[in-house]
Amino acid sequence: MNPTTTVPAWLRGRLHSALARLRRRSLLTDKDRLLPLLRGMDREALYALAGWCAGEADSRVKDELLGVLRALTTHDTVVRIEFVTTPNYEDGVYWSDETIYLHHEDGTVDPFDFPEEGEAGYEVFAEADERFRDLLAEYSRLDRPVHGAHLIVDLASGDFTESSPYALI
Repeated sequence: MNPTTTVPAWLRGRLHSALARLRRRSLLTDKDRLLPLLRGMDREALYALAGWCAGEADSRVKDELLGVLRALTTHDTVVRIEFVTTPNYEDGVYWSDETIYLHHEDGTVDPFDFPEEGEAGYEVFAEADERFRDLLAEYSRLDRPVHGAHLIVDLASGDFTESSPYALI
């Protein structure tokens, strides 16, 4: 006998919703449930836990950035994307979100022209633009580039390769 056939449809829907809420409110994301556990930890253990959580979050930035870059270039023959640095931030050097080079399958390299409203690709870029800029800045904070360096992201392999400022001379 299939147990779902004996439960009314309206109740199945409510049970499904309740289970989804329980999954979202896990021990680690429910402050009221987590605080009693944290109060039992000493300061060193709390810092270690915070470090592990920050490290886990940081490890996801690169993969998220790669996913956004792949989504932005699915319609093109782009195989690699190259970024250069910009020192125009008061807290250091970052990968520029304005000067971007697209490496194509045939070996040609073109500067990326940001699409204007009404141009082909504008909608896709407009949706991902803020997320792309935030992730690129976060990646820069996690792995500080040297001014003049180049970052090449291989869209097929997912490799991020940084060259020194003098590698292209």
